[in-house]
Amino acid sequence: MFLILTIIPLIIFFADSFSLFKIPVLANQYKNSIMLNIHDKKNGDGVFFTPPGMTANQLLPVTGNDFRIDKDFLLENGMKLIIDSQAKNKIALSTIDNSSRFALGAPVDLNLATKDDLIIIPGIGEKTAEKILALRGKKGRFKNIEELMEVKGIKRKKLAKFKQYLAVKK
Repeated sequence: MFLILTIIPLIIFFADSFSLFKIPVLANQYKNSIMLNIHDKKNGDGVFFTPPGMTANQLLPVTGNDFRIDKDFLLENGMKLIIDSQAKNKIALSTIDNSSRFALGAPVDLNLATKDDLIIIPGIGEKTAEKILALRGKKGRFKNIEELMEVKGIKRKKLAKFKQYLAVKK
């Protein structure tokens, strides 16, 4: 039994080096990767993590589309691309909703968050969410996350607990 348990890892180690399996393009989550939601009427929906600097025309073949768009653009974190290869404007742009961003591990945009979006963040309850929205209403928009310390009950220690879940998009 002991001999079998020592041989199996060696077999797996050497078998991996001879494997023809390749990791698909965009399968890895790169450091500082760009998260995209693709809604494709022909090929289905999916979430993609791309390296920074990738353009829409570079992404299209990976999604199973064989067309190119005239005005190529850089992909941005949190974009939602709605692809319809039959339509005149083949790509429409939107943003991923905050609850989906949170579920995917991406920060929620503080300036677009609803009460329900804020409540799902650990450390923010219903009352705190209401206070945050009231402050945002008074300011117009947040310039940085530290402005949340103006909310009664949020000090540096509490902010540190949920800061990682929030972002202020410029």
